[in-house]
Amino acid sequence: MPKRAKVLQIVNCLSKKDGTFFSGYAVLSIKSKFFTGLPGNTGDSVEFKLPFDQLVDSYDGELSNPPIELDKFGHKMLTVGKRIEAEVVILSIPNGASSLPVVGLRPTLINTIKMASSDDSPIICPSLKSNLFIGKYVCGHVTRIDERFGAFVRFLDGLTGLIPKLKKGLNENLFDTIFCKVTALDITSSPPKILLKKVTESEASKPKKRTSSKSNSVDEVRVGDVVGDVKVVDINFARAKVYIVGNDSSKLRARIHVTMANSLETTTKLSKKEKQFKEEHKIGKSHPFYNWKVGDVIPGVRCVSTDTRDGIAYVELANRVESGLPAVVTEPSHLPPGSILSAIVTSASKSSSNHGLWVQVCPGVSGFIPALEVSEDPDVLNDLATKYKVGSRITCCVMEQTGHNKLPVSHNLQKDDHDSTKDEHKALFLSVLLVPGQESDKEATGFKPTKPQRSDVVIGRISKKSIMQGPPSLMLSLRGGFIGRCCITELTDENEWTNMPFGRVVDAKSKAQERNTQQQVVSDSDADHENDDDNSDSDDENDSDEVQSDFPDGKYFKCKVLGNAKSKGTLELSLRESRLKGALDNDGVPKANDIAHAYVVSTTKKGCFVRLSRSVEGRVILKELSDDFIPDPSAMFPPGRLVVGKIKAVKDAPAAKKGATSFVDFDMRESVLLSSGDRVTIDDIKEFSKYTGVITRVESYGCFCRIDNSDISGLAHVSECSDSFVKNIHDLYNPGDLVKLVVIKIDKEQRRLGFSLKASNFVDDDDSSSDGSDDESDDDSSAVDAMEEDSDDDASSDDENFVAKMAAKMHAGEDEEDGETESESEDDGESSDSDSDDSDEEMEDNDAKAPQAMDTNVGFDWDGVQPKTSNQRGDESSSDDDSSDSSDDESDDEDTGFKSSHKARKKAAAKKREEEEISRREAALADGTADQNPETAADFERLVAGNPNSSELWIKYMAFHLSLADMDSARNVANRAFERIEFRQEGEKLNVWTALLTLELKYGNEKSLQQTIDRACQHNNPKQVYMRVCELLDKEVDAAASSIGSSDLDSATTRADAMFTKMCKKFKSKKSVWIAHFKYLFKGSRHDEAHKLLKRSLQSLPSYKHVETMSKFAQLEFELGSPERGRTIYNGLLEKHPKRMDLLFVNIDKEVKIGDISKARALFESVVNPVASGKKFNFSDKQMKSLFKKWYRVEEEHGDSNSQERVKEEARKFVANSTARKTH
Repeated sequence: MPKRAKVLQIVNCLSKKDGTFFSGYAVLSIKSKFFTGLPGNTGDSVEFKLPFDQLVDSYDGELSNPPIELDKFGHKMLTVGKRIEAEVVILSIPNGASSLPVVGLRPTLINTIKMASSDDSPIICPSLKSNLFIGKYVCGHVTRIDERFGAFVRFLDGLTGLIPKLKKGLNENLFDTIFCKVTALDITSSPPKILLKKVTESEASKPKKRTSSKSNSVDEVRVGDVVGDVKVVDINFARAKVYIVGNDSSKLRARIHVTMANSLETTTKLSKKEKQFKEEHKIGKSHPFYNWKVGDVIPGVRCVSTDTRDGIAYVELANRVESGLPAVVTEPSHLPPGSILSAIVTSASKSSSNHGLWVQVCPGVSGFIPALEVSEDPDVLNDLATKYKVGSRITCCVMEQTGHNKLPVSHNLQKDDHDSTKDEHKALFLSVLLVPGQESDKEATGFKPTKPQRSDVVIGRISKKSIMQGPPSLMLSLRGGFIGRCCITELTDENEWTNMPFGRVVDAKSKAQERNTQQQVVSDSDADHENDDDNSDSDDENDSDEVQSDFPDGKYFKCKVLGNAKSKGTLELSLRESRLKGALDNDGVPKANDIAHAYVVSTTKKGCFVRLSRSVEGRVILKELSDDFIPDPSAMFPPGRLVVGKIKAVKDAPAAKKGATSFVDFDMRESVLLSSGDRVTIDDIKEFSKYTGVITRVESYGCFCRIDNSDISGLAHVSECSDSFVKNIHDLYNPGDLVKLVVIKIDKEQRRLGFSLKASNFVDDDDSSSDGSDDESDDDSSAVDAMEEDSDDDASSDDENFVAKMAAKMHAGEDEEDGETESESEDDGESSDSDSDDSDEEMEDNDAKAPQAMDTNVGFDWDGVQPKTSNQRGDESSSDDDSSDSSDDESDDEDTGFKSSHKARKKAAAKKREEEEISRREAALADGTADQNPETAADFERLVAGNPNSSELWIKYMAFHLSLADMDSARNVANRAFERIEFRQEGEKLNVWTALLTLELKYGNEKSLQQTIDRACQHNNPKQVYMRVCELLDKEVDAAASSIGSSDLDSATTRADAMFTKMCKKFKSKKSVWIAHFKYLFKGSRHDEAHKLLKRSLQSLPSYKHVETMSKFAQLEFELGSPERGRTIYNGLLEKHPKRMDLLFVNIDKEVKIGDISKARALFESVVNPVASGKKFNFSDKQMKSLFKKWYRVEEEHGDSNSQERVKEEARKFVANSTARKTH
């Protein structure tokens, strides 16, 4: 047999509409010297076809999608141009000269053919010329599984046999190499009809011998005996099948269970194929069988258990070296509490009800270790699967069964012939912490955890399903079934409190995929070892919205026990770091006028109830929640929100408040928090005095207003709300509006005030602005006042950062209302860049505004991941129908009337499937779901016929064909879209062009991509087309940079460089293409190339575009390069263009953005004091007013009160100097 071949070509699988497929294959080249008389053997080499289903003996059990998985397997093992260092066997030679001979690489098949050359070999791989007989052992592979008949086994030259489904033919895995025994043979037909029965390799290689005079060696094997050496025949996760060397009895079955095995000490490294086998069977490095291989001889094996059933002896062996034999029991009750066991970890359960480790104690007996009994380290418990590898050995202790222990059903590995068929039993409850020497705090009595006491440090698991006690709080599960409660104020220390620590409710569609209820499966096949207990967790889950927070359900934390809670049987816990270090005293009670933080407990019509600590609660009446009107207080202040307020009074807690010792009156109004002096009372108010206030309510007869920094309210009659007639006062004022008011009436006895809001009352005020005046000096003199008027209060209570803003304002000690923090963003400068562009480019840019950058994520994966289509569902239903039909009359299938009855059933099943499909489609068309989820080409045709101008529908239609690997059809859909979309819908057409470009970029070649670009340029703005292509290539470079391997990055960078260079050469007079190229180079840290490109761009662009281009380049230097180089460019621009304030503002914004406030102040000062700075700017008074406003806003955000006063002083000086110059 040839041992070397070269891969010439790889062809993928081809799927058919009826669900069948043609396997992919590789074309191999083998030297012709290995073959004689082979058709087509004329040159130095011969070409063969190697199907993907002939690469290995097994394809990891049941294949869910054979075409795709075979393609992936073939591309993984084979590479075009490389050699295959393996023996090759010819499976079949076609009659036609155009077809290639078929070869295979299956090691077992090749070995069987080699052994068959000797006369005494019991196993053969038959062909059409072989002399078969009943009882002969054969080797082949499963080529097809038909639910009507069974598994078809293929041999050489296309010879095929059948394992009937009555002989468990449907249990076989597709493409597996198997050994069979011929049970029936019909040689009258050509080719012969063969019925088979699957056997193991050991059965096939050790056929029955004639009666011997020797005594039966089965009776000689007893428990405790050293049986000697054994040879490994087969291995999976659960057991290793062996046969005893020197014992040829056919009535003895021997195995070494995983719990009875120790790893072998060997220096031989596993081959790549062996490592792949271990990975497929979940046998990791921690597993005892990791170093075991088929054919290994295990010395010194002892017998630990025997069982005789149906005349066959089943022997359990062990190679573990211990003082006594490993424990082998048939019932868990045989292991009393306190028994120390050594078990094998089989999986890490993530179920909310049973989170922990499943282990196998001995054959037929499993156990469960709750996570809280595994370790006292929360980091270990939060990642059990990583810390305790599947297959590793763990020492544990049997726990006592208590009322809290709900024993799950046994979680055994899949049974084989050695195991008895008894009913499943309950699993053992085990503990690692109860093993002597493992208990860190103290010894537990009676082999069960004791109840924690005050000051104990325990581990708790968050349980969101438990009924919350004293909400808002966390409920935690502790060892021994105890329950703990952690108040929201005890989650972190007070200086680390955060808003909404339990998170906000998010929509169920955006649920995090953290909960993965699928366990790590470890067994003889893919269906083994399924944990029904884990899956039951999903049934209990409802479809309600989920909460995202730092305290998710199921997470483990270290807690401090503070004592017993008010609820019986519940412990009071704390997660605070200071508590864990030893501080157990309650938080102090605040005093009147103190500023304190609190968490909202609930908000009702009676007020907002808050909690300051475990022992202090309070209430805020609704009108003291905010200075503004709040339409829905319960929505604005949900439970768990962090708030800040001032203590009005402290008193003893009412009896109804269990657990709280003090109760406070809380005031959360911002005006109260920021007020530094005494509040305004009614005795301080004089008639005709002026105040500022806020409108609290609007009625048809007037407005109710409240004076700032007071609790005093009054009425402004509708006649006093405006100087003109007010038809509808609701059109003029709204609750929450800030107003100026004049007190026109005082009734101190009834504490009533009358206000006037007329604008005429404030004409002579100093802070009134004369907008209609033509005197420029008046406009300049109001610059400082305008800065203060523009700063409205933005720290409303509905802001998410309400507490943080209040704390910042109070820390700064501001007595006046803070200014509005709107800042001049860098968008001001960026928007001005396009103002000076030439009219030609401006028209092009305006035309391109409609088609925005297309999001290519349209519901499919451009990399070729194929979603499940309706055809697959039809295939499943078809197989079910066929299976049910064929199972109704199994006996008839074997009779002479089989063909006629089968044809009738087949027609009935086909008719039934057709009717069901028609009903389903009619229902989908009736309720509209067919349009929402199109499944066929007909659905898409109907949709695009109804809305031909929708680029989204056309792109989804393209994606549908791509999911079927039909590239040509996807291109045809795009071409049809260009013809059907109206010529006015340029944006929709450009989106389809972008999708086609993306398709060619990912799946086409350079020639097809360039042809598509040329076509797109003929029908669209060429510059926009190239910009889109460069954007796609830039994303490709980013994706390659984030992945491992430099080859993809180099090729992607080369393609992108070529396209950017071509674009700049083609549109060298357009500044946008140069700016896009600058950004691409800066993102790749190629600064030197960017500077060279800048020089080239300035030579190509018109001179009036140089300023905007250099400004954009300087902004990129600040963002992605060197800020110092950016400053140098802006200094040069400002010297040449001293009137361009937009350049100055962009420079200042960039300095502020990188955090260099001193440089930003220096720029402001260079404009205000040009003599000291040596720079000369030529700004008008109106521009200087904008400059001072911007400077003041910057100091509000990043400065202090002194820096703000300095800005005001500089503004006053400028106004005085400007007025003096105009006077002279």
